[in-house]
Amino acid sequence: MSNGRKAGVEFVLPVDFILADGTPSDVIPPGGSQLDVGPKTIALHAAKVGEFITYHNQKVAAGKGPAVVFHNGVFGYFEKDEFATGTKQFMLQLKRMTEAGLLVYVGGGEGGAALHKYGDDSWVTHCYTAGGTTPKALGTEPIPYVKALYLAATKAV
Repeated sequence: MSNGRKAGVEFVLPVDFILADGTPSDVIPPGGSQLDVGPKTIALHAAKVGEFITYHNQKVAAGKGPAVVFHNGVFGYFEKDEFATGTKQFMLQLKRMTEAGLLVYVGGGEGGAALHKYGDDSWVTHCYTAGGTTPKALGTEPIPYVKALYLAATKAV
């Protein structure tokens, strides 16, 4: 995170949580469990997405390509309806960004499952089928299956 901050990346972290008993809280008590993000975090995400869409529009107006969004994972125990609100609401934010012209990529595994459960593939540019692909694609190491495909293709030529 420190390298990202040095590079100008803004990290938007949860400011409140839904605890195991279903109550919202600004803190996770000792021995407690956070099973979703809270209403303040959902509102914060919506506001930050709005800011990012504005940034995207300025970038496009300046003749630069569209902004790119990578999303990986979920916001809690989304498999249980009582803890799925944060994830459901963020799927709508992905749709909002796609409709604004941003390129939106969702990591597979739980992120893809949430998109399929609470949204639609048309809400994003691409949904990876392999979990962990998004963070690996952003890293410095090659993605093993992409490397294997590349090596196979170069040998076939």
